[in-house]
Amino acid sequence: MKVLLLLCALCVLSSAVEFQDDPEVELPSFMRICNRNDPELGQCIKDSIQQLLPELTNGIPSIDFPAIDPFTQDSSYYEFKNEQIFGSMHIKNAKTYGLSQAKIKDVRASADDTSFKMEVDVHFPKIITEGKYKGEGRYNVIKVVSKGFFNVTTIDVSVTWKISGHTTQRQGEEYLVIDKFNMSPEVGDMKVFATGLFPDPGMNQVALDFVNQYWPSLYKQMLPETRRTWEPLMIDMFNKMFNRVPYRRLLPKADL
Repeated sequence: MKVLLLLCALCVLSSAVEFQDDPEVELPSFMRICNRNDPELGQCIKDSIQQLLPELTNGIPSIDFPAIDPFTQDSSYYEFKNEQIFGSMHIKNAKTYGLSQAKIKDVRASADDTSFKMEVDVHFPKIITEGKYKGEGRYNVIKVVSKGFFNVTTIDVSVTWKISGHTTQRQGEEYLVIDKFNMSPEVGDMKVFATGLFPDPGMNQVALDFVNQYWPSLYKQMLPETRRTWEPLMIDMFNKMFNRVPYRRLLPKADL
């Protein structure tokens, strides 16, 4: 899930740069700035993000943005639970491939001097994530502890990011603060491979066959439950970036 969150950060890279004492920091030539009062703001942001994608394959050191293909995650934690089932997973040393192949389908955005709203439609042909995991699962009184290697391949992934925020003043400058973020990724197909789900190789294969057959139902159940993990993470990531970029530079106001 964090993979999709990372790509959402592309929505802000069209103008988000590390704040320095000199307000006239020279931006990379490939970064396009969009004006908040542009009647075609959504189209401008769409073009800017799409233009940035190839540049982000190896990262942008000048703004401390990491390489996205592959994108490396040192550690992440996810949890799912309902009345009968509990599951948790700690992922380490994960690498994700395919993010630079994203296609920005549409952007709907509005901004004024005090608020900002945006919806971004994105499509990924294929995303492959692999790494090490340690997990725990419980069904009623049955408990299973697993550890091993995993590979998840998702095909035809479509997602809409919904983002909104308001401005706040600090030291005489206006800054944008994101207060809401939501998304509902739709996946065309998914293939899961993992070792160590069960000590017995036969049982391990049975578990994989079950997941790969019924993944649509499992995915729909897990996505809402994981929101409490990724929503605050995404809001925090946005605000760390926006906290260093005055609103007048993030989305300047053009003289019409």
